[in-house]
Amino acid sequence: YFPMHYLGFLGVPRRYYELGDTAFIPPSAHTLNEFISVAALIVGFAQVVFIFNLAWSLFKGKRAERNPWRATTLEWQTPHMPPRHGNWGKELPVVYRWAYDYSVPGAAQDFLPQNLPPDQVATFRADEALHAPARP
Repeated sequence: YFPMHYLGFLGVPRRYYELGDTAFIPPSAHTLNEFISVAALIVGFAQVVFIFNLAWSLFKGKRAERNPWRATTLEWQTPHMPPRHGNWGKELPVVYRWAYDYSVPGAAQDFLPQNLPPDQVATFRADEALHAPARP
């Protein structure tokens, strides 16, 4: 954007098909205009690469784990990913700790879900919980 802003300071008019009699504009402005065009083509091509990568990841990419960020909040503990309407069905989960309770004394791991009962804290293995497949 800055090169176009600079051209505006030089007095180059915008949205003209042909610049015409503009002797007051230095020749370097034409070179800068060409640079802007090349940069716009490169940025446009990058968007094509981005859209391709997005579509490829969506249809052919590796499925994410149930809780890839090791979040402790309840939305990552739902039985179905993505959560369905109502999230939990007939029975709501019981919450035993604060949502951001990290580094719990006596816990083997730093990641403890909110709905993990206190008697299971010492034996909880985050790796097993993370790699559990999501229910369909």
